[in-house]
Amino acid sequence: MEQIALLLSNAGHDVTYFVHTEYTASEILQAANVTIITYQYPTKDLAYNLGGDTITDFTKMTILEEMAFMFKKGQIHDIYVNYSISAYFSDMNQWRGLKAQNFDLIIFDSQDFALGRLMKEYLDRPAILWSNAGFEMHIDNWLVPFPVSYIPINFVSYSDQMTFKERAMNTFYYVALQYYMKDWCDTTNDALAKVADKVGLPHEIRPVLNDADLIFIQSNFPYFYPRPIMPNVVPVLGLLDRDHKPIDAKFLNFIDGANDGFIIFTLGTLATGFDAQTREIFATAFAMLKQRVLWRYIGSGPLSLGNNTMLSPWLPQNDLLGHPKLKLFITHCGSGSSGEAVYNAAPVIGLPLFLDQRHHCALLTKRHKMGLTLSFADITLDTFSAAIVEVLGNPQYKKNAVKAQKLVRDQPINATYTIQYWCEYIMKHKGAHHLKSSAMFELNFFQYFLLDILLLVLVTVVISLAVLYCIIKQLVLCLCKYKSQKLKKS
Repeated sequence: MEQIALLLSNAGHDVTYFVHTEYTASEILQAANVTIITYQYPTKDLAYNLGGDTITDFTKMTILEEMAFMFKKGQIHDIYVNYSISAYFSDMNQWRGLKAQNFDLIIFDSQDFALGRLMKEYLDRPAILWSNAGFEMHIDNWLVPFPVSYIPINFVSYSDQMTFKERAMNTFYYVALQYYMKDWCDTTNDALAKVADKVGLPHEIRPVLNDADLIFIQSNFPYFYPRPIMPNVVPVLGLLDRDHKPIDAKFLNFIDGANDGFIIFTLGTLATGFDAQTREIFATAFAMLKQRVLWRYIGSGPLSLGNNTMLSPWLPQNDLLGHPKLKLFITHCGSGSSGEAVYNAAPVIGLPLFLDQRHHCALLTKRHKMGLTLSFADITLDTFSAAIVEVLGNPQYKKNAVKAQKLVRDQPINATYTIQYWCEYIMKHKGAHHLKSSAMFELNFFQYFLLDILLLVLVTVVISLAVLYCIIKQLVLCLCKYKSQKLKKS
């Protein structure tokens, strides 16, 4: 979202960036012509501290447990929305001021779906949704058709070539996700009821985003599996078409001394959160390598940490991935990290933990064959070391990564200009209702899948067969009667 604000500001637009008080804007954003407005984040109520084995706990969950953990009432989303919504609308003078500005466009993040859609309702302006999760998160009622027969949902590690069992499980998880997503939407309405009168909104908002004019999807077809989309769904594989920034001296000095190249290891925001035994496995495996290792890590270092490993609570990941000495990227396969891996042609070892990470890992290792996948729950020193040796020693992974990079980058228009064009398009035409398919939000389940037509055909066939049966039966009876009378006369 910050990058979108920057590119629109650089294009000459007046941009207002609305964020909570816990957000720290980058130096680039602060220096840009962007107005930053904040609302008070309920830190105390929403504080969540990662324990020493949080990752271990996540990896023990089943997929259904993950869905419930994320979307079910009483879980993370419910808690977040209920505590956030009062803070979000705490200063109505601020909101009235925003409405008075009569913005030409609103852009909000799908990860903050609940609050973003309330902003859309209150300000009543054309809106664009940014989806960092990719196509697969936005199921049917989010404007993107979802053929479960060959498109895996984002909780699984299947490819688009599923076995019968995988298609059955994909369908099962899809139905389960629909169920939990209903809770996700209902939660927002429950929270909205608390502030509806104050804000002047109805106590219930439609549980879909079919009134969003456009969706930017963090993906593109060379990266993802071929699939149908609507005209108002615009794929852009991140905002990675910008130049790499200079690398900080402390990292650059470390890399310059790496005669055999270097490895990046990061699990994203979960830079810690796994047990001591697993930390020692990683540290021991790294210590045996000729390459140097940059490990995003928070806390006291492992006992077996080698001299070739640097720990840092933060890494300039995309800039490091573009360095020519990079040999391997060990990642949890979050959507952002996966996009950066492809864009920079980085061979990978995927350690997916939960949610869409399995899905993106499958894209990297199954579709593009850029590396290997390991199960975090079953990892040992031998399996981890063997995977590193295999990816480092087999040049085919790098060749595949370079091929994927070329496919992904070979686009007629870069991501930055694509986003700028469509934002200006929506502002120019005051929305994009003409690009939206009414079928996506006006047809019910039976109409959408032609089940009502199928029922009509079935009833017609049954009635026709019944009539035909009766006619044939009468003909047979008449024939038999005729023969019987003829025999009697004889």
